[in-house]
Amino acid sequence: MNNLIDNPVIDAQVTSANDNEKVQSKYYEVLQEQTQNAVKGIINDYVYPIQFPAQGGFLYNWQNLNNIFNRGTYDILTGNVSPGHVNPSAALSTAGSFPNNYIQVLSGIEYSLNNEDTIKLNKVQGNAQAQQATIVQDYQTTYGEITDNQIKEAKEVVGAWGVSTKYDYIISYVLGSQWSGTQVANKPPLTYDEMSSARNLKDLLPNRPGSSDQVINDVSIYLNMTAPVNALQTQMQNGSWTVAQAIKNTQAPNKKNGGMKTFDPVTGNIDDNFRTGWNLNKSIAEIQNDLNNDSRVIEFKMTTSESSGSNLNVSINGSTGFSVGSWLKFSLGTQFSYDMSTFQGTSKDAEITVQYKGYSILPISPQAWQQDINTGWYNGSIIRQAYENQGKNVSGFKFASSTPPPFNFKDFREGGNFGWMNNFIISNYPTIIIKYKNADFNSFKEAWSTKTSGNLKLFGFISLGSFSAGASGGRYEKGANNSEFTLTFEPSKEIISVPEFQKQGFVIAGAITNPGVSGKSE
Repeated sequence: MNNLIDNPVIDAQVTSANDNEKVQSKYYEVLQEQTQNAVKGIINDYVYPIQFPAQGGFLYNWQNLNNIFNRGTYDILTGNVSPGHVNPSAALSTAGSFPNNYIQVLSGIEYSLNNEDTIKLNKVQGNAQAQQATIVQDYQTTYGEITDNQIKEAKEVVGAWGVSTKYDYIISYVLGSQWSGTQVANKPPLTYDEMSSARNLKDLLPNRPGSSDQVINDVSIYLNMTAPVNALQTQMQNGSWTVAQAIKNTQAPNKKNGGMKTFDPVTGNIDDNFRTGWNLNKSIAEIQNDLNNDSRVIEFKMTTSESSGSNLNVSINGSTGFSVGSWLKFSLGTQFSYDMSTFQGTSKDAEITVQYKGYSILPISPQAWQQDINTGWYNGSIIRQAYENQGKNVSGFKFASSTPPPFNFKDFREGGNFGWMNNFIISNYPTIIIKYKNADFNSFKEAWSTKTSGNLKLFGFISLGSFSAGASGGRYEKGANNSEFTLTFEPSKEIISVPEFQKQGFVIAGAITNPGVSGKSE
């Protein structure tokens, strides 16, 4: 009878949550330090260990022969980044959470003027109210009542804050976007400045209908009356359009605006919908070369010894020891879990080496919005300006409400929970080498099966992989005598032998971009 399957060791050890948190934090601190040293000179930013994400490992064969992006890779790139359960770790939210949060944030941003310019604008517009009414009356007499649906459609093109009145609708949307042809050309609407400075406004409106002369004449008179503030109206118009395009290109990506296709890594089928564009700036061949290079290794060491009661004393890289109930568990599915300091024949006295072999640095970037051709979707500077301008008497992007969206827009080190990974550091799944002392090798050998694969957890919390067939397999080697032996956990044959586009690397750490932070919004 094989004890590994039939006689799981029941973990009855108890230790305080505070002690567990301390040792988990120490683990992440050491991993951060070792990773930071490994990427020094390549990533000029802090890197943070990443809790094993809900998306699983990093699918590094990120595109097929037709340059279509692997959906499994896409899912992990698009997770929002926030502080992990234990400092200094980072946590990735679910697939697509960053673009979704980005839309939520942008939807609460407007372009507004400082107090002095607002007063000036309101005064000039107030003096031109009669002409505003004339524009709306003549337009509706010719083309019918302006409906709520038409206003909604216009806001999707020029921005929610660019069409707040019916005369805005006529000037910014009808003349500025439709009759000018800029909407069809996917370009910004004609500005108030451009229309007011034209010698003949009709020359800028090639798509105007034949019955438009009266409305165009009305608008020309109005623009002359508001000449002192047309530059201010242009600022607001451009700002509103910029926000609208970023939202539209994120909500409805397509081939024309820089969206990209993805494929199912299991079936290979191309997904129907376009997704927001992302770039992974390292070739698959380069990633595979890194993963195959065992000299590229991030590692640290631990020692364990018996502590008071049933607890263990754990020291990481020579640090002061922590008392914990368990340091490593090996699980088989959801039914069995084995404590590797109390499993039959093992010992609490051990020297451990944790290795992340073949690490690879993967630069990531979202498709930046380009105003001149209106492609891409990411414009972090809008959010940075809105955050910096909050509560200030300045012109520019601001949060429309005195209560901004429910995110911390600060740097990650200060609790920032709105961000994306600009670099991932991945490796093969961890190798853990345990050298037991004061053990019983013969007893262990009877109970352990080298044919069994499972998943590992450090300190009862830190996942070292989650794979249905088991991410890790164990092999052993007898020491100088029966009381010493070495047990090595390494990537299982099951995780190595999966199909090409499902092959995954272990996510060690990453560098983070927080759009609200100066210098980190791009």
